[in-house]
Amino acid sequence: MIDRVKKYWIFLLIAVVGINYAGFYLLWESMGISDALEHVESEHVIRKLKQKDFLYTLFLDAVLILDFSLILLLLFMGGRKIVQLIIKK
Repeated sequence: MIDRVKKYWIFLLIAVVGINYAGFYLLWESMGISDALEHVESEHVIRKLKQKDFLYTLFLDAVLILDFSLILLLLFMGGRKIVQLIIKK
């Protein structure tokens, strides 16, 4: 698996950047939905906006989990490399 990551790391980086961009876009849209919820009086529109806000929040949470797991993976790989360098000395 590590060989595949080494081979296709640029595509993975582009995918992660794209997912983060989509997450930040949905965060921006979610702020607009929250503002719209303050001014809407129709129950149908409120329900629709709340569902849309829930889906955006769900996707944003998934992006944050992906980012934090990627950071932990990189810290683990870096720590393992440092430990190997220390053991060699």
